[in-house]
Amino acid sequence: MAILLTGCGQHPGPVRLALQPPSTNNYPSYFASWLGFYKEEGVDVAISQVAGASKILEAVVGGSADVGGGVYEQTIQMAAEGKSIVAFISLLKSPNFAIVATRVKTWADLRGKTVGVSSVGSPSQFYLTYLLRGAGVNPSEVSTATVGMGATAVAALEHGQVDAAVLFGSAIPAFLARKPDAVILADTRTPEGLRAAFQVDDYPASCLLARKEWLDANPESAKKMARAVLRSLAWIREHSAEEVLVRVPSAGNAEAELAAIRLAQPMYSVDGRINKDSAEAVRAIMGLKWSKVDVLSTFTTLNRP
Repeated sequence: MAILLTGCGQHPGPVRLALQPPSTNNYPSYFASWLGFYKEEGVDVAISQVAGASKILEAVVGGSADVGGGVYEQTIQMAAEGKSIVAFISLLKSPNFAIVATRVKTWADLRGKTVGVSSVGSPSQFYLTYLLRGAGVNPSEVSTATVGMGATAVAALEHGQVDAAVLFGSAIPAFLARKPDAVILADTRTPEGLRAAFQVDDYPASCLLARKEWLDANPESAKKMARAVLRSLAWIREHSAEEVLVRVPSAGNAEAELAAIRLAQPMYSVDGRINKDSAEAVRAIMGLKWSKVDVLSTFTTLNRP
């Protein structure tokens, strides 16, 4: 699917924006298109849907996309490899996940069990590893399996292919509606749950990111995109979940999506900024491997007032 917007931005052609299919984690980037905010800010945007955060990053690094809807952790991973990928607006103050279990009751029960993650080496595995260690469980005692996100993750958990899984967005209420006796081991969808999991009030996760070279060459296009997304963030926060959902084409499980929107609304960023303290919190949760990365090179505010 491509959404083409026309305007008077200074980018020589439409900004190529790669996004995963619509979800609460990236709604602001889509709503800036659906509500006409990119056009009003004077930037042309062509949105293409790409399955998986790793594929988004590949598109940005390889140059087939100018901007990607990725996760902030990816900028740290790329910095460690000597590649300059920069986040320029944060969408959420939380990674918006829960770790849900069907066959265990506690973290300790996970020893010798299998937990589903979106993919091996993904942020979902960073989250799991950090939380296991915090609970006194050696991550080497727990197996992981790639289960993807959304329906595939729910199916793996529901069919017993894994004993627990890291679920995101509407997959959480969708699964809990079918398995109300499931145990939630961690839940970052609320301020209280985020603090309990990571001891922070702001954990930048979903973001728009681009190659530093592209940002340096197209500062006005990036600023216009950021302004448009900030407007959509405000719009989503200020409207009811029902009003939000009606703007989403093919939302799937409406009840699960409404529940996900209601929880996400207070967790959406107000100013879109990433700061040094929150960036360092992310790096710490990712683990010692990334400790030498200079986080100041991984994000920018585009000198927004």
